[in-house]
Amino acid sequence: MFAIYNIQGRTFRNSLEQLKKVHDPHAVQASDIHTDTAQDETVVIQGTESATPATAKSLQAYRQMLHTKEREVIIHAYQIMSHPVKTLLDNTSLETAYKDFQALGYQQMPIINPQHQLVGLLTYQQLFSAFHEQQSNPKIPISEIMHGDVITADPVSEIRRVARVLYEYQLPALPVVNEQDHLVGIVSKTDLLKSLMMEPPINLWT
Repeated sequence: MFAIYNIQGRTFRNSLEQLKKVHDPHAVQASDIHTDTAQDETVVIQGTESATPATAKSLQAYRQMLHTKEREVIIHAYQIMSHPVKTLLDNTSLETAYKDFQALGYQQMPIINPQHQLVGLLTYQQLFSAFHEQQSNPKIPISEIMHGDVITADPVSEIRRVARVLYEYQLPALPVVNEQDHLVGIVSKTDLLKSLMMEPPINLWT
């Protein structure tokens, strides 16, 4: 399940298929991805049917690694999201936000209002450009430059669908928001890559 938030609150909450109807993705390579994210459950490797001795040996080593200790198969957003989430208030000045980004080394931060409701998303690239364009007025609030319509994921959204949204909408990250509209985490492309690298087995095909 995915949702859209802006300064008016939650404006949408439904499936990925419905999200595409109300908010068209614009990734130039979106058509290259399988369209069936529910039924495509098997990794298909192109090549000959019989594995070479080296390939068979590698597969056996991987299987042994998987059984060295019990691990939970990673399927949902809550299993890989970063939390707690560092946020900025929408009335924070460009100058203050710029200092925070530099100090923390983040690439994006969710933006909340004084009631702690998600209202936007700000990337370092956006902030960097705006800060240098507005050097004569560094006190303007970040609400004037942030992404206003933020696509979010539920904690139990399948990570394959989360990856699809990140790719097709060319997003740096997806905030994770529960049914009570509470911001509980954020999934970035880095989080996905870390999971692929550090946490086998990972189920990308559910």
